[in-house]
Amino acid sequence: MDCNTTLLVLGASRGGTTIVTAALGSHPEVAMLDEEFTGAVYHVTGGKTRGNKLCVPNQLEWSKRYHRCYKILGINGFLRKRKLWNLIPRSELSLMDYVARGPVQPVCILREPNAVISSITQRERRSANIAAFRWQRCVEFIAQIHDQHGQHDNLLPPAIVSFEGLVQSPEETLKRLCQFINLPYAPAMMNAPSHNARYAGSGFDASKIQPSSAINFESLLSTATLETYQRLLVQDLSLPQS
Repeated sequence: MDCNTTLLVLGASRGGTTIVTAALGSHPEVAMLDEEFTGAVYHVTGGKTRGNKLCVPNQLEWSKRYHRCYKILGINGFLRKRKLWNLIPRSELSLMDYVARGPVQPVCILREPNAVISSITQRERRSANIAAFRWQRCVEFIAQIHDQHGQHDNLLPPAIVSFEGLVQSPEETLKRLCQFINLPYAPAMMNAPSHNARYAGSGFDASKIQPSSAINFESLLSTATLETYQRLLVQDLSLPQS
């Protein structure tokens, strides 16, 4: 991979982005940042491929970006739990800002909606409607990258990985991911769980694909988005390649 290319690990919050970031960050040729909002990724030195992990849409959006004038809204804890706050991305760079600066290789993580929505409601204490909005917007965002990358000179085809496939077949999935993004596979990537700074020791645990809630949230999701999700899963790198 060209060291001028920026890796962006993208997905919904609670969707598996952190373990993929830890795996890529364990690679000797990659320098990964975790939820960095100011563009510091462009100051990485040493010739390594630089990367950043951002959640969609609460941290990164297609063309919207964070403005410091929004900070006053964040002071109010009540507003932080309203949908308005979730329409404001935290990153000072939008995806299009990244693309304007140079080649971007998206690594997009998909996870089953009930697991994501349940985890957001329990861990982040957001309403089910906000959690469902985040998952839907993330799927739409990844679909937009998949469908429109050819219209942007610096936006490379996305590598799409399902969380479920990754935790069931981590080594094979990571090998296919490396091949897709033109990076030599490094066995050290399998040490990702021990390098997971955000959730220590959390990683390639197939038990995590078991339902975490008896509640089915799909009634909160549009049929079109669920169909888009299934369409994107066809591109899942964890699937055996034909």
